[in-house]
Formats: sequence, C-alpha cells, structure tokens
Amino acid sequence: MTEKIKIIFSVTVTAFIAAAAVLVSNVLLLSYIIDSEQVINKTNTIALFIFISVIITLVIMAVSIPFALRIAKNLLASIKKIQDQSQFDILTGIYNRRYVDENLKDLIGFMSRMGGKLTIMLISIDYFKSYNETYGFNNGDNCLKIIAGALTKGVSRTEDIVARYSGREFIIILPITDEKGAVIVAERMLSITRELKIPHEKSDAADIVTISIGIVTGAVNHSQSGEEYITRALELLNKSIEDGCNRYTFDTLKAG
Repeated sequence: MTEKIKIIFSVTVTAFIAAAAVLVSNVLLLSYIIDSEQVINKTNTIALFIFISVIITLVIMAVSIPFALRIAKNLLASIKKIQDQSQFDILTGIYNRRYVDENLKDLIGFMSRMGGKLTIMLISIDYFKSYNETYGFNNGDNCLKIIAGALTKGVSRTEDIVARYSGREFIIILPITDEKGAVIVAERMLSITRELKIPHEKSDAADIVTISIGIVTGAVNHSQSGEEYITRALELLNKSIEDGCNRYTFDTLKAG
C-alpha cells in the first residue's frame, strides 16, 4: 500500500509540475509583450492572458493526471506480479523457500521479544521418485498441487505458513505453538494426506500417497536462527523416513 501511495503521489506531482511550467512560461511571455509595449490596453490583455493560461493549465492537468494514474496502475500491477513470482511457488501457488528464508529471521526476532514457542515441520512425500516414474511427471505435478492444497487447509490460523521447500518437500511454520499443538497438527497432516487416497502402487509405506514429517519445537530466544530449527527438523524428517515413512518424529530444540 505504501508503494502504491508513493507512485500515485509522484505521478500527480509530475502532472502539477508540467501544468505549472506552462503557466510560468505564459507569464514570462506576457511580461515580454508588456515590456515591449506592443499592446495598447495592458490591463485587459493581462486579464485575458491569465485567463487563457489558467484554462490551458487546467486542461493539461485534466488530461495528464488520469493518464499518469493509468501508468501508475500498470506499474503497480507489474510490481505485484514480480513480487508474487518471487515469493510464491509457480506450480503449487503456495509460498516458496525464498519467502521462508526472508521472513523466518524476522519472525524469530519478533518472537524472541514477545516470548512463546515456535514449531517448524519439514514434510516429504514418501517415495515420490517412484511415483513420478510410475505415473509420469504430469501426474507428479498434480500430486504436488493436491498435497500443497491439503497441507494449506490443514492449518487453521492466518499466521501459520505453508511453503514448498524443495522438489518433494514442504515446510510448515507455526508461531506460538507448543509441543502439544505441534503433535496435533502433525497428526492432522498425516490424516488428511491419507484421506486423499491418491494411488501409489510403488510405495513401500502404503498403497496410497503418504507423507513423512520432522517436527521441532523450541522456546525462541535472540541467539537462535531459523537454520537451527530447519536443520533439526530435517534430521527428524530423515529419522521418520528411516523408520518406514508415513509418520512423524518430534523433538524439542535445546536452548543454545
């Protein structure tokens, strides 16, 4: 919104400057004519000249301001499109890793001042390589879209973040979420994925698409980094996969 105000203000000022420039030019020309004593009735001439200058100025402003605002609107649309492309995953439509990297540091800084626990989950689609090989990459892309949509619906608060983190991996960031809340969300994610009943005949975990989850919860302090949470969540995700997939593994992040 701030960017929009700046752009509209700038183009409006530009229109006013252009109109003012015309007015000043006319006044200077009028002064030259008067000094040259080329007119007989100077008073009437001055009045007429000022009137014409004002009309011209108003016409220029009336034409230029809407045109400038149209330019601003198109510029804002282009900026929004670029921002969306940089923060959202093109395939699934959810946030991407760049968004996570840019915002997690600020979130930890904010929570370290306000207090509370932060939960981060890393989620991987089980045997996704086999799924692509069996059903084709188009179906693989559709599977990613469906899972992304299900995970997004699985969180209930506006402050919760669901993002695609890599090819087959997703990340969920849950501010102000303790161990109990983390487990509830993880079980919900496992359940809603199973309920999709996407066939996967090459999975060793089930005959449908399933997910594995690594969960870490910690009391946030200023010395922590997002990388600490993600690294630990990845270790726990790998543990879930090693233990047979289709499950979650949980741990707390020890204070540094």
